Amino acid sequence: MEARPGKKPFRILSLDGGGTFALIQAKVLDDLFPGEDGHQVLSHFDLVSACSGGAIVAAALIEGYAPREIFELFDNPVNRHALFGRLPWYRSLLQLVTGVFSPASPVGHRFSTDGKLAFLQRILPVMGTTSLQNLHGILNDSIASLRAQRDEPSRPTMSFLFVTYDFDRDRARMMRSDVASPAASFPHRQQRATLAEAAHASSTAPINWFDKPAEFDGCRFWDGAMTGYNNPVLAGVVEAIAMGVPRRDIGVLSLGTSTVFLPECGSDGIPDALCRSRASTGFLPELVKVGKTIIADPPDAHTFIAHLMLDGGLPADVSCCPYTDTAIVRMNPVIQPVIDRATGQWRVPAGWSAEDFRRIAEMDIASRRQEDVDLIKRLGDGWLRDEWHNQPIRGCGIWTSPPADSPRLPNTDHLCEIGHRWYSTAKSAWTALSA
Repeated sequence: MEARPGKKPFRILSLDGGGTFALIQAKVLDDLFPGEDGHQVLSHFDLVSACSGGAIVAAALIEGYAPREIFELFDNPVNRHALFGRLPWYRSLLQLVTGVFSPASPVGHRFSTDGKLAFLQRILPVMGTTSLQNLHGILNDSIASLRAQRDEPSRPTMSFLFVTYDFDRDRARMMRSDVASPAASFPHRQQRATLAEAAHASSTAPINWFDKPAEFDGCRFWDGAMTGYNNPVLAGVVEAIAMGVPRRDIGVLSLGTSTVFLPECGSDGIPDALCRSRASTGFLPELVKVGKTIIADPPDAHTFIAHLMLDGGLPADVSCCPYTDTAIVRMNPVIQPVIDRATGQWRVPAGWSAEDFRRIAEMDIASRRQEDVDLIKRLGDGWLRDEWHNQPIRGCGIWTSPPADSPRLPNTDHLCEIGHRWYSTAKSAWTALSA
């Protein structure tokens, strides 16, 4: 495969974890591939890497759901209550007791692991009971037919992997459709996990979420985010390089589920209501914080590492920002204040109150209430309209406001050092890479 300038013939779809916020990924895929079903969407890619909530989205695509139908899965309250099935009160006593002493930071299991597996098996009736190894052939037969209909030149078979955490061996485990992948450890064993089980293993978040590890085939698993791969972009890039794909040929569409990046309280000229409160210390608050780090921002360093692995360059100074010469297109809404171009002051995005802004910034990933899900949908819709910033591959961590006598308003695009500051520019970049 000879890459034309700007084109990437080997394409990776990377899907972050994020619980209910994964409906944002469905919105993006529907915008990028309108009217296409799951297999049609997958036929545009050569590799899919997924984790946690993104693993459920990937499994639904493999089942054949159109992106709009995946959105409806998450938007349906019956499905949300099945995915995050509440444990009876007597099995969540720790959550109740710690909530009395620390209302803002209760600790303990809330949801049923077994209930989540039953939900996944219900929504994946065709492919869910098939092993990943057997799915590799079944899915590629369908994808080869779709590519032939588009009269595309020959391309590699499509493969996918789900990131999980092996509970008993304390290490990352990649559940692959291609068991003979050069990236896999020896010996290459038959992959017994079914599609539903792999998505289940990748999405069983511990401590403050599910009551026990996912278990099958004599092994136990926690959420893949425990490995630091909540954003699994690096897993996908490493897989492709191990397969022998030239780095210059690799393009990545990395879809997130939102990230929170707020200035610290006391930041110059920014209202405290839009800032991050100083975290409490103590055993319970710190235990909650440790649990949430598995889905927090630090794993997003992987996007920058992957950018460099694919020979991405670096801006010489801030005047060169945003630097957009990259093979990785990151699409992820950032929950942060925006600049008012008329006044130069930081404010909430258009149409949002400070109260709703705080709610979305502090919302749990396992949101089940309709009013919370409606806020997530508003976030996704506003981001698609460029009312919220898009996450950079590398961003500036300094928040400033212009001096009172400044003749120019601050250029918030410079907060994005590498990548695309808005969804619309990210979309255009992906169109150019994948055309």
